[in-house]
Amino acid sequence: MKLLNSKKKVIFLSFLALILLIAASFIYYVSDYYKADYTAQAALKSTDLYTVSNNADFITFTPKINTSTTGVIFYPGGKVEAEAYSVLASKIASNGYTTIIVKMPFNLAFFGSNKADGIIAQHSEIKNWVMIGHSLGGVFASDYAVNNQDKIDGIIYLAAYPSADASNTTIKALSIRGSLDGLTTSSDISDNINRFPQNTTFITIEGGNHYNFGNYGAQEGDNNSTITREKQQNETLKYVLEFLENLLN
Repeated sequence: MKLLNSKKKVIFLSFLALILLIAASFIYYVSDYYKADYTAQAALKSTDLYTVSNNADFITFTPKINTSTTGVIFYPGGKVEAEAYSVLASKIASNGYTTIIVKMPFNLAFFGSNKADGIIAQHSEIKNWVMIGHSLGGVFASDYAVNNQDKIDGIIYLAAYPSADASNTTIKALSIRGSLDGLTTSSDISDNINRFPQNTTFITIEGGNHYNFGNYGAQEGDNNSTITREKQQNETLKYVLEFLENLLN
C-alpha cells in the first residue's frame, strides 16, 4: 500500500511540475512581444481630424469631419502591441472612417477573436463594418467575418490569408502584402488562394515587407524593405480608402 501511494505521489508531482513548466513557458512566450514605437505613441493623441479613446479593450479613432457610416475594426498581428497600428488607424480615421483597434489578450488574436462583437454593439451609428487584420490578426478577422456575414461587409488582409475557407462568402475583400515579406510569402498567398472570398482584389506593394504595416520596429524572420515604412503605409492607405469608398458599389 505504501509503495502504491508513493507511486501516486510521484505521478501527481510529475504532473504538477509539467503544468507549472507549461505555464511558465507560456508566460515567457507572451511577455516577449513587439511594442509600439514613438511614432505610434504620438498618433494616440487627438487632433483636429480625430479624437482618440484608449481603454483596456479598444483604441477608438473617431473622425471629427466627413464622418462615414462605415467603420473599421482592426485585429493586430500576433505578439504585437495594439498601439503599434495607431499610425495607419489614425490616417484611416482622418479620412472620415471610425477605426477601432482591438487589444487582444496576451497580444494574440486567438484569445479575442470575437471581440468585434462588443464594438459593433456599442456603435449603432455605424451601418457597415470592415474587418482589417495584420498577419495572425488577419486570420481571425477573416474567421470573424465569415462567421458573422450579417454584420460584416468587407475584409482587408494585411500580409495575411484565411486559414478557414472564406470562398463561399459574398463579402468583398482586399489582400495587401509587400513583395519582400519574409513571413507571409507569395507562396503562402498562392497556396491559399482558393480560401479567399471570391470577390478579392490582390495588391503587392513593391519593396514592402511584413512589419512595415505597423510601427513596432523590425521583426524576426522578415526581410528588410527597400521602401520606407511611411511609403508602405501610405500606399496601403490609398488602397484601403479606395476599398472603403467602393465597398457598397
